[in-house]
Amino acid sequence: MLEKCEWKELEDIGHLADSIRKQFFGNTITFSKNVFIPLVNLCRNKCAYCGFRKEPWEKDARLLHPKKVKSILVQGKKAGCSEALFTFGEKPEEVYLSVRHELQKMGYASIIEYLYDMCLEALKLGLLPHSNPGVLTEEEVKALREVNASMGLMLENVSKRLCGAGGPHEHSPGKHPKLRLDTLTYAGKWKVPFTTGLLIGIGETIEETIASLRAIRSIHDKYGHIQEVIIQNFVPKKNTPMSNHPPPNPEYFSKVVALARTMLPGDVSLQIPPNLNPGYIDSLIRMGG
Repeated sequence: MLEKCEWKELEDIGHLADSIRKQFFGNTITFSKNVFIPLVNLCRNKCAYCGFRKEPWEKDARLLHPKKVKSILVQGKKAGCSEALFTFGEKPEEVYLSVRHELQKMGYASIIEYLYDMCLEALKLGLLPHSNPGVLTEEEVKALREVNASMGLMLENVSKRLCGAGGPHEHSPGKHPKLRLDTLTYAGKWKVPFTTGLLIGIGETIEETIASLRAIRSIHDKYGHIQEVIIQNFVPKKNTPMSNHPPPNPEYFSKVVALARTMLPGDVSLQIPPNLNPGYIDSLIRMGG
């Protein structure tokens, strides 16, 4: 089995990965034209590599109000978008009174309740909502499935070690692997088409990457709902604790892409962020991406 191979034995795995991609998808490379809507950039998690998250006192901290969200949706519709991608910091109202009070003034008890109504606004315009709301309870998954064409949550990694002292997820309660695997499972139980993925280069070992791919495959084998897996390379962001942490070597990253293609079911799409890999897209495609 590939997952039992030593890393040095995976040198030629790209040939197999590329043949699997061609078997299921031919030479077709797809993309989806969506309008991006970051509802709020405050978050209960403090991941050491995140450049999106803000604190309330920072000038660019924001919670988008309904009028602004609707304006963005209209612009997206005019631009020919077919999807509305809702993303935001995870459960910010749990740690920030300012967010909680702002949501209450708008008539909502949580960011998830607010998301539900904004998804309805997208649907009114003929845009398909895809939400990335962080970890969810089963009840939240059940509610959001009514107004989403699909949903997503990056698993990132199943390693508890990365949540320990000095790890990138030390101060991120929502990054505990069990919570994220539970969310993937709830989505499967309620037949929600789902996107998940791994973040490569944050200090994980190849064994932890393999374990993460195996976990995704196991959940999909049971429920059949995972339509896409993102393999994302870490890129250091300024003014973050990991700003000096090196990104993964392109050759290493390409082998992880190939490993993912060979370990995951053939009908599950792989997404490789092109904006994070300038100059390497063609080679990553040849590795099964």
